[in-house]
Amino acid sequence: MNALAAVVLILLHGPQHDIYVNPQSVTTMRAAPGGDDNRLVTGYVRCVLNTSDGKFISVVETCEEVRRLFR
Repeated sequence: MNALAAVVLILLHGPQHDIYVNPQSVTTMRAAPGGDDNRLVTGYVRCVLNTSDGKFISVVETCEEVRRLFR
């Protein structure tokens, strides 16, 4: 019997380029911190995703939009 495995990637948008994200690798997501003195992310970023490999991904979609796409 042959087993099939599929990886689902979701297209999200970073401030400067498109990003394909595996929803299974996302461990947490939070709204991007606001304010003019914020040096972590640019003003276009609305949600920050943390992944299981310790990286973070900044996207322009809101966290609610990302949750909806992950379903």
